[in-house]
Amino acid sequence: MEKCNEIKMEYGRLRQEIQNVLAGKLSDEELLRYFMATALKIWSGNVLYAPAYSELLSAVSGQSYTIEQIMSALGCCGEPERKLRVPQFFQELVALDAESGSSHASNVLRMLNDLLVAAALINGDFTIEEASCLSSMTQDLAQYAAAHGAAVQELPNTDAQVTERNEESYLQNDALARAAERTMTPQEAASSASPSPAEVNIPVNITIHVDAKEGGGPMQTEENIELDKPAEQAAVTSPAAAKEDETMESLLAELDGLVGLENVKQDVHSLMNFIKVAKIREQRGMKVPTISYHLAFTGNPGTGKTTVARLVAKLYYHMGILPQGQLVETDRSALVAGYLGQTAIKTQKVIQQAMGGVLFIDEAYSLAGDTEDSYGKEAIETILKAMEDHRDELVVIVAGYTELMHKFIESNPGLSSRFSKYFEFPDYCGEELLSIFTRFCEKNGYRLEPDAEMRIREKFDALYDTRDEHFGNARTARNFFEKAINAQANRIAMKSQIMDADLENLTEADILGRSEVACNADAILR
Repeated sequence: MEKCNEIKMEYGRLRQEIQNVLAGKLSDEELLRYFMATALKIWSGNVLYAPAYSELLSAVSGQSYTIEQIMSALGCCGEPERKLRVPQFFQELVALDAESGSSHASNVLRMLNDLLVAAALINGDFTIEEASCLSSMTQDLAQYAAAHGAAVQELPNTDAQVTERNEESYLQNDALARAAERTMTPQEAASSASPSPAEVNIPVNITIHVDAKEGGGPMQTEENIELDKPAEQAAVTSPAAAKEDETMESLLAELDGLVGLENVKQDVHSLMNFIKVAKIREQRGMKVPTISYHLAFTGNPGTGKTTVARLVAKLYYHMGILPQGQLVETDRSALVAGYLGQTAIKTQKVIQQAMGGVLFIDEAYSLAGDTEDSYGKEAIETILKAMEDHRDELVVIVAGYTELMHKFIESNPGLSSRFSKYFEFPDYCGEELLSIFTRFCEKNGYRLEPDAEMRIREKFDALYDTRDEHFGNARTARNFFEKAINAQANRIAMKSQIMDADLENLTEADILGRSEVACNADAILR
């Protein structure tokens, strides 16, 4: 418990540091969620110490989390598709540093890194997996800062941090010292992948839910809303269902059932019709026009690009274009190695996973973000060669922001000759965000009261009208849903008698989040 109190005090110092810089604009809930989510991700491979983790998170948050809840959250954090955006407070610090030349982001990153190291060591040990996860998170934040014009000082070598902790009896062995990667310097970060202006992928997006009953599992998610892939490895979607249970008709119906995306749906239908007619011409011995099956998906995050890519992979399989139809999702981090010559090997491994299906490269423009980036060029050339050598076994779909994707494809003749079809994914309007929110409610057994529906509609309309490059689209709807059900839990948890209607209904107060804000503020300040 003494260690927990020390970490709680360190968390308080971090919170105060950010508050001093941002003049009270920091959302306590945001910082707490980010700390808890990152801590859980670091621990996700080891449930043996769930009691210690429960004790720490309960101490830091001021709320009581059971061992069952922590174990459930750890299991959810282990899911590779979960992620956490670069938090808003860090984005604001980076913007301030870029404008004034200050080093607030660097100081906060150093404090956060120390805090997470201490949290990871709460069990008296630090595994290789935990070390790698922590290193990845600090690198992601450093990359974001460098890409947005803020200088980030090199963090202390992790070996030194571990040695210091050992001396304080936090650690019983030096596994971290032997295994952890050193945190990236500003120069290395700047020469690495340039993250998108909207977000940097960190592989977890877990919210701790205080449910009305103990041991509640993780929240269900909407299948039709794209989830983000892990930053460190490709995620493979199995084609088994496509072979056995699905048909062209059911897949196209699933496509048509997605919220919005009318032009995208039309484009996919048109492509399938073209393929169908081309197959008939081939069967009848007629000339078949040359067609590229590789696609470029352009648009902001959260607009359903990954979801549609999965459907296209399955449709290609059913149309006989691909022998398997799996989808392998990846990005620069899974393709580019740290040394010249190794990138081709790393990229080939991912390509081999995708052989027979679709290779989906998110934020593909990061491979060609810098003329001096020989690593990204090596990855591109490897991919282009595979597309040529395995034209009947591999389809590549690249995705990212519209303007950046056009520049990316136009930067290389090999790319421009292979990617001629652009599917533009528009932002979701307020009405479409409400539909997505409503689907989350229906799928998870909640019902919006009329006043609550009016409030959430107003919020979505306002967000859409004032949106910028950070607009989260479907992720915004998901975040609002998570906040609403958390607010509901805080509102009804203390009732002496909880009715079914209490558990099902989301009220205007839940949407406004008044009870949640009050509860979290009280918990953190205690």
